Amino acid sequence: MATLRNFRGKWYARSRWSKNGNKIEKLIPLRTSSKVTARERLAEVNKVEIDIKQGMEFSFPWLNASSATTVVRFTVEKAVTKWIERRIKVQRKKTIVSNKKSCEYFMQVVGKTLPLKSVTSSHIESYVDYLESLNLGTHSINIHLRAIKTMFRYYHKMRKIDLLPIIDQLSVKPNPPKYITDYEFDAIMKLDWLDDFYRQIFLLYRETGIRLREPMMSELSGNWVDIPNLSKSKIGRNVELDNSLRAIFMDLQSWCNNGYGSKLKDVGEHISKKFKKALREIGADNNKTFHSLRHTFAVRKLIQGANIYHLKLVMGHQSVTTTEIYSNMNLKRIAQDFPTIVSSYVNETKIGERDTQKWDTNKESSTYLPIYQELQA
Repeated sequence: MATLRNFRGKWYARSRWSKNGNKIEKLIPLRTSSKVTARERLAEVNKVEIDIKQGMEFSFPWLNASSATTVVRFTVEKAVTKWIERRIKVQRKKTIVSNKKSCEYFMQVVGKTLPLKSVTSSHIESYVDYLESLNLGTHSINIHLRAIKTMFRYYHKMRKIDLLPIIDQLSVKPNPPKYITDYEFDAIMKLDWLDDFYRQIFLLYRETGIRLREPMMSELSGNWVDIPNLSKSKIGRNVELDNSLRAIFMDLQSWCNNGYGSKLKDVGEHISKKFKKALREIGADNNKTFHSLRHTFAVRKLIQGANIYHLKLVMGHQSVTTTEIYSNMNLKRIAQDFPTIVSSYVNETKIGERDTQKWDTNKESSTYLPIYQELQA
């Protein structure tokens, strides 16, 4: 039986029970300071306490201004609405837009009024079939599946549902990293219309492997960039810069805060589009994007003998498995794309097995040596 509990002058009906070895407590507001009224309302709660312990939710007359106790169904639509409201407080705008799209697709498949606890693995299979019918790629489908899985795990943790439907990612064939070759990078640096500021910015990203928007949320401490745990991987990390890259980083932050960048709605998108335009100008593969500079950093480090566990820390990956993706390279093609680096390193050792003391980039082996020396001067 539920019992009365007074909290700050207000009465609540408290129901306690155990499930799967866990102690559960539910407080139902009685919306009164009168003990007599509280006892009357407690009797109403006790009429449905067995159902409450089974996970059902009720709206009582004093809560819904009606004359009867009604069952509250925690539908998929309500679950989505509450989950998105919670995500807005902690996630980036781009992530929220993606999450909303995932949920919209999901509700088109299972409906809005289906109780969340009634969703089964069969519904998930239908969801995948629907996404495939939209001609979405495997990567895009997995993004949507991951969002739905995150939502269900949240409500399972909050004890809104007892069982989780099986939500497995589709298998993805490993793709080689989409890096920018030294020839492509040199060609971009020689574009007549490209401002020197953007040349330096592109160099900064290639030489550090930082993500597009991380400089906008980071702080500079000496020669170290302190990246908080607000970035994509939710892992804070530190990246060391030499004096030249430090100067570029300071210019970028000043540009973001006080220069033309401060007038832009989305600084990251502006920089990304500028680089994509440069890629089109030189005739690069259309699949390459600004993020390819991060791939380039990882590939160059592995060629130069970086320890893969050290690279994992520098790039801020949650698992070394993610870092190992960058080792999926064709050595013959690498030799063609990074000839100077390969001639200096690959003949001496295997990729990824060199001592971490040789981590620092050999700037003199870069095909972009003249511009780099100019920045150091």
